[in-house]
Amino acid sequence: MPEKFAIMDEGIDIQTQEEYIELSHSFGEGELTEQETIKLGNLLCSKIPVEGKKRALSMLAHIGTVVAFRQIEQYSKSPDLELLKWTHLALRECRMLLEYSLGSDKGLIISGMGGVGDRLRYYFLLLPLIGKSFSTLHQGIIRDEFTIVCRGLNSVLETLHYSADYIGLTILMPLDIAIATIIDTGIKKCNELGDFVLEYYYVTNMGVPDESEIPNIIRIVMEGEPL
Repeated sequence: MPEKFAIMDEGIDIQTQEEYIELSHSFGEGELTEQETIKLGNLLCSKIPVEGKKRALSMLAHIGTVVAFRQIEQYSKSPDLELLKWTHLALRECRMLLEYSLGSDKGLIISGMGGVGDRLRYYFLLLPLIGKSFSTLHQGIIRDEFTIVCRGLNSVLETLHYSADYIGLTILMPLDIAIATIIDTGIKKCNELGDFVLEYYYVTNMGVPDESEIPNIIRIVMEGEPL
């Protein structure tokens, strides 16, 4: 188990992650010469199908050498749009393997919402008490209290989306801070000033839900069903 982790800045959806891992596991062990690695990299600039480029990127990442890294890096400057996330994955995997070969013991964490530095990004959805709604005053209290709580826990409150029916927050949190520590503390601090936030909430690091998904999420949280 690595003692340190690098958090991937870019958010990668779970389907792309699973496809990338599955393809990576299909390769056998073996090494390529520098010329073979460059030749493989040249395929990325050719007109081969997208699936072929996916395989080339994954193979280069798996090689984990400086030459392989430079091939992916060069392609990442102007990748095919449909391979943008795939390229991010390959570049980070190759960098991690290269660092490991140089003595670094660092793992890589990938999530749907990415992160910054040593912090992962999470989305939280807070609800008013049943039968109530959030007022402008409530919105200000939630903003101020969560800003203070985050600051005290080495976290960053990035964005808030206000609505009378719910409030959405994105927060950057370090790995050594439990999710419940921030959200439960924030809710408690808000309720000390009026008891208006429901103690149950929604949290994910896979992506910000669409507006069309919000009503179902609210229903599930209100009914206490597992998410």
